[in-house]
Amino acid sequence: MDISIVIVNYNVREFLRGALESVRRSLAFGGLEGEVFVVDNASRDESVEMVAGEFPEVRLLALHENVGFGRANNLAMRQATGEYILILNPDTIVGEDTLRVMVDFMRSHPNAGVSGCKLLNADGSFQISCRRGFPTPWASFTKLFGLSTFFPNSPRFAQYNLTYLPVDQTYEIDALAGAFMLLSREAFERTGGFDEDYFMYGEDIDLCYRIKKAGLAVYYVHTTSTVHFKGESTRRSVLNEVKVFYEAMHIFVQKHYGHNPLFSLLLRFGIAIRSFMALFKKYRGALALALADGLAITITILLISELNFGEWFALPSIDYPWVFIIPVAVTFIVLTIVGAYLPENRRRSKLVILAMPVILIVLSSLTYFFKQFASSRSLVLTITAASGFAMIAVRFVFRFMDRIRYGGEGSARPMLRKTLIAGTGDESLRIASLLLGSGFSRRYQLVGFIDKDLTQIDTELLAGIPIKGDLGMLAKVIQEEYVSEVIFPSDAFTYSEMLAAMQQVSSVVLTREISFNVVPQASDVLLSRSKIELIAPASSPESLALMPLEYNVQKMSHRIAKRLLDVIFALFAYPIVLLGNIIAHTDKRTVLLSELREVLSGRRSLVGLSRSTKEGTKLAKIGVVSLADITGSAGNLRAEDIDQMNIYYARHHTIGMDIEILLRRLFSREK
Repeated sequence: MDISIVIVNYNVREFLRGALESVRRSLAFGGLEGEVFVVDNASRDESVEMVAGEFPEVRLLALHENVGFGRANNLAMRQATGEYILILNPDTIVGEDTLRVMVDFMRSHPNAGVSGCKLLNADGSFQISCRRGFPTPWASFTKLFGLSTFFPNSPRFAQYNLTYLPVDQTYEIDALAGAFMLLSREAFERTGGFDEDYFMYGEDIDLCYRIKKAGLAVYYVHTTSTVHFKGESTRRSVLNEVKVFYEAMHIFVQKHYGHNPLFSLLLRFGIAIRSFMALFKKYRGALALALADGLAITITILLISELNFGEWFALPSIDYPWVFIIPVAVTFIVLTIVGAYLPENRRRSKLVILAMPVILIVLSSLTYFFKQFASSRSLVLTITAASGFAMIAVRFVFRFMDRIRYGGEGSARPMLRKTLIAGTGDESLRIASLLLGSGFSRRYQLVGFIDKDLTQIDTELLAGIPIKGDLGMLAKVIQEEYVSEVIFPSDAFTYSEMLAAMQQVSSVVLTREISFNVVPQASDVLLSRSKIELIAPASSPESLALMPLEYNVQKMSHRIAKRLLDVIFALFAYPIVLLGNIIAHTDKRTVLLSELREVLSGRRSLVGLSRSTKEGTKLAKIGVVSLADITGSAGNLRAEDIDQMNIYYARHHTIGMDIEILLRRLFSREK
């Protein structure tokens, strides 16, 4: 057997089909005897069925969970019988001569433990990640902080991607990309394959390092090429690729260069910088508006000081710098809570007007608790009112800038609600057609569809709008596309599937609230989050109804308030219960101590859901006390009754309800 080809697949069915067809041609063209393994990491796009039906010669290993890249490859490599073993990504197309050229190269270089060919992007350009240096502390530092990008031709700064070396020459290097790695049988036997401590990324470099350490060489071969559609598998997963990549780099350095506290600190700092840059890019619009609001408030305070007292800094010295910091901070917090910095709300003056009474109450209250503000009480009302007008003016300026930037029709663009439609059936297409129509296009920006599985991912359904993923990827798509609205046609998913998706999103997307809505069939009006909103007349054929599928307990403001209640009550109650247990030990107090510890750790909530028999109704944490516990016949409730109470609690939750449930449980006769 000349060659064994191992492909690990995850949700890239169409790419895998192309890779297998290209391997077929390349084996035949090169006259090679080969075997092909496909290890499927629990794909949801019917990849397994496709391989079984269209490529009967392939040895298929269908796994029930995603075990990672290295472990999956090892499963097949241990069964491989070829003289050489090719690790190949499913999102590749090998050339007709590639396998023959690479096998001949390995046979003519007995010292070669592993070799890789030239990898090309889909547009034919060279993929720099196909030949790399080891991520030594210095190479990692230069990559993390962008020095390799600024100095690509420098051997000192471009050690990781080797961009200073010629593309059209063959030579020894440190490491190859896992997309195409041809191992000798000797290299595999000496190393045992991939290190399974890595889940994704890093295992290819680690293997090359151990191959070189075993006395064999690593080669980059330029005489043949393979197209690599980079990142397709990770794009279809819920992983944070950047975080996983740099954590893999960290594992490699600790394994092979020893634990270096300084480097670990620098690496963590670099990862934080990269994450911050990604967040800054995503939220730069909100940050720009927040900075403009802060500047407007500061200028307002200075102007009022000048007009009232004839000096820019006329307030008592004890007021500075807090007179500038506190109003800005309070305003920013309140406006964030009311959603004034969300993309669809950034130009709305109404939210500023609604927030001003709250800001006034908070600032007025602070003057009674902090002496440095006592002298400014008479100015609080004036400053708050003037600041409100200033922030409204800021939004008018931003709208004017939008009009210049986008043209006369462009001022409405920032107000668009980025929307996903969950479903791909006829009703989903009807809804999409309405949202794309002239009556809706100025309010909704349809970014894609969510399907039941990944069999048609990237397929364009209507007006070039693609399927972005399945329900398992919903949270990731929402984050990447900055979606603010998700619409479920009533026939697309079951109620339990909708609730499970909402729960997943609320646990991942923590920085803002997402509006979930269900469209009843044959709807004639639009029901939005909190009120009936007619987008089109009820008699119009172009009308749409959105029923809010929302639960108070999942709102960010409710989660924060609920967590504060949990921590405050548990911290107060724990020492009292502990003392009582020491004085007179009882099983009941011991159980309560354990429950309070779970509340403090965040595993449970003080007041929450009763244990449910249905996954779909698990919308929040299990509570020490629940709504079911305060009913007169709590011990006789059916599972269906408990589920209904859980749903009622989640939908109508308030902190007042939590306190009422807690008090009724504490003072009830049933202990």
